[in-house]
Amino acid sequence: MSVLLFRKWNRKAYSVFNSLNKIIKITSISLSYTIVLVPSNLLAQTDTIVAKNIDLDEVIVSAQKAPVVYSQLSRLVTTVNRDEIKLMPVSSINELLVHLAGVDIRQRGANGIQADISIRGGSFDQNLILLNGMNISDPQTGHHSLNLPIDLNSAERIEILEGPGSRIFGPNAFSGAINIITNHFDHNFTKASLSAGDFGLLSGNVTSAYNFKKLKQFISVSKSKSNGYAKNTDYDRYNVFYNSRYNADFGKIDFQIGHTNKEFGANSFYTPKYPDQFEHTKTSFASLKLEAGEKIKFIPSVYYRRHQDRFELFRYEPASWYTGHNYHLTDVYGANMLARFISRAGTTSIGAEIRSENILSNVLGEPMSDTLSAVGEPDGFYSKRYARTIANYYLEQSFYVGNFSISGGLLASLVTKNDDALNFYPGIEMSYRFFKSFSSYLSINKSLRLPTFTDLFYSGPNNVGNPDLKPEEAISYEWGLKYNSRVFKSDLSIFYRDASNIIAWVRNYEAAEGDKWITQNLTNVETVGYELASKINLNHFKINYISVNYAYLNQTVIANNHFNTKYSLNYLKHKFLVAINHPVIKNTSLSWGFKYQNRAGSYPKYISETQQEYDQNYDPFFLIDVKINWSYRNLNLYAEVTNLLDHDYVDYGNIEMPGRWFKLGFDVHIGY
Repeated sequence: MSVLLFRKWNRKAYSVFNSLNKIIKITSISLSYTIVLVPSNLLAQTDTIVAKNIDLDEVIVSAQKAPVVYSQLSRLVTTVNRDEIKLMPVSSINELLVHLAGVDIRQRGANGIQADISIRGGSFDQNLILLNGMNISDPQTGHHSLNLPIDLNSAERIEILEGPGSRIFGPNAFSGAINIITNHFDHNFTKASLSAGDFGLLSGNVTSAYNFKKLKQFISVSKSKSNGYAKNTDYDRYNVFYNSRYNADFGKIDFQIGHTNKEFGANSFYTPKYPDQFEHTKTSFASLKLEAGEKIKFIPSVYYRRHQDRFELFRYEPASWYTGHNYHLTDVYGANMLARFISRAGTTSIGAEIRSENILSNVLGEPMSDTLSAVGEPDGFYSKRYARTIANYYLEQSFYVGNFSISGGLLASLVTKNDDALNFYPGIEMSYRFFKSFSSYLSINKSLRLPTFTDLFYSGPNNVGNPDLKPEEAISYEWGLKYNSRVFKSDLSIFYRDASNIIAWVRNYEAAEGDKWITQNLTNVETVGYELASKINLNHFKINYISVNYAYLNQTVIANNHFNTKYSLNYLKHKFLVAINHPVIKNTSLSWGFKYQNRAGSYPKYISETQQEYDQNYDPFFLIDVKINWSYRNLNLYAEVTNLLDHDYVDYGNIEMPGRWFKLGFDVHIGY
C-alpha cells in the first residue's frame, strides 16, 4: 500500500482524491472542484508503505486524455488561478489573455465585448474554447467563440494548451485550446462585486455557492454596460450561469447551463467604410456529464449550444441600397463517451464523439424553398440553411518508466459533406525528468481545422465563399525545458508548424480587375517560434513576485504559383511582458503589468474624409496597466488603470483602442 503525504495545500483547485486509489494522509485542506485530476497510476501499488511528498503546485491540467502531474507533462500548458487573477489589472477574460505570452488577443472594443484569439500565430478560427472541459466553440465564425456565459469573477482557473490539441479535444484545436474552469466550493458563500469607471462604465456581479449533502452548486449573475470610449462603442451585456455536481453512490454528475446577451456598437468592426455597425448576440449553453466506475472509468457527456446573431451594417440611417440586416441562428448538439483504465501497459483512454453543427441564416448556407421567421426577431427571416455531422474517435496510451514518460494517441475524424472519408491525426509526447525540478520534453502532433460556415458560404462585394473547402491540416514539432521550484519557475519552448490547405482568398494572376477573390485550400504557412516564461517568488524581499515572458514568431506563406493570395500575416512577431506585485502598506498590494507588442504585416488604412485607403504597417506599442488592492477580512477594494500612459494603438485594422481608463470597485465575501 502507498501513503501520500501532502506538505501544503495553498488553496489551489485540485483533484478528487478517491481517484488516486491510495490511502492519503492530509493535515488540513480546503478542497475545490476542478477538472484537474491526479492520475491514479501516480505510484505503483506495492506491499510496503512508501511515503512520498507531493508538492500540489506541480499538479496541472492534462494535455492528454489521461491526467498527469506537472513533472510528467510533455506539453506546454499555461495556467492562471483565482488568486493570480485577483491581483491582475484586468476586468474581463479577454483582457486576462492579453497578459499571456503565447496568446494574441486582437480586441474589437473594450472589456471583452468582442475579440479574436490567436495562439502561436494561428488564425482566430484555429483555436478551441472549452468551458469546464466542454467544447463551446462557434462553427459560424471564430469572432463568436468568446461569447461566454460567465465573467472573470466566475473563473476559478484558466488553462491554455499552447500548440496543437486535435487528437485530445478534436477538430479546430489546430494551434491551441483554452479551457475556462468555474468551481465548486466546500463552504457556502455569497460574493458581490461592483465596479464603475470612465466612459459610463458600470459593472456588477453576484456569485454564490450552496452545498446540500451530496450536492454542490454554484451560480453567477452579472451585468456590465458602458457609454463607450468613442462614437458607437457603447455596450450592454448580462450573463447568467449555473453549475452543479452531485456525488452519487455510482459516480459524479456534473451539470452546467448558462446564457449571455450582448448588444454593442460595432464601430468599424468589419469594415471602416461603415462605422455605424451594430450587433446583438445571444448565446445559450448546457451540458451534462457523468463519471462512474472504479477499475474502468466511464465518462459520458452531452452538450448543446445555441447562438443567435443580428448584424446591422447601419445602426441609424441605412443607405437607400441597404436591403436589411443579417440574421444567423446556429445550433450545436454533441455527445461524448470516454473510457479509461489502468493496466501494466499504463493508462489507456478510448472514446468517441458525435457532433452536429447547424445554421439557419439569410446570408450563410444553402437556399431553402421557403423562408422561416427569425427566432426572437420580428423583422428577421431565414432563407438559407446548412448542417454537417462530425464523428471523432480517440485512442491514447500513456505510461511512465522511472523519470521517463510517454503518451501517444490518435484521432480519427469523419465529416459529412467532406467526402465522408475517415482521416487520421496522430501525435506523440515524451518527457524526461533529469531531477525533481528540471525536465525536458518533445512532441510531434498532426492537427486539423474545419472550415467555418463563413468560409464556406459568405459572399461580399469582392469575395465569394466555397462550399467545397477541405479541412486545414498541420504537423507541429515542439521541444522544451521546464524548471519548477518553490521560488523559481521557468519554461522554454521552441516549435515549428507546417500547415497545409490553409483557407485563404485567392485569385488567378490572369484574372480581370473586377473578378472576385475565392476561398480556396491553396496556401501553405510555415511557423517557427520560441517562448520563454519565468516567474520568481520573492516574498521576503518586499516584492511578492516578478514574472518575465517573451514570445517570438516568424511565418512564411507559400502559395500556388498560379494564384495570388490575400492571406494576411498579421501575427505578433514580438511580445514581451513583465508583471510585478509588491506590498505597499498593511493589507495593500500593487500590481504592475508592462506589455510590448510588435505585430508583423499591414492593413488598409481608411481615410473617411476622402474615402481612400493606403497600406499602413502595424506600429509597435508599449502599455502599462496598474492595479492596487486593499483587503480587510471579507472586504476587498481596488482601483485599476489600463493604458496608464494613454497611448494610441490598434489591435485590428482601423479600430482605435481605448486610451487611459480608470476603474474603481469592491467585492465583499460572506460565508455561511
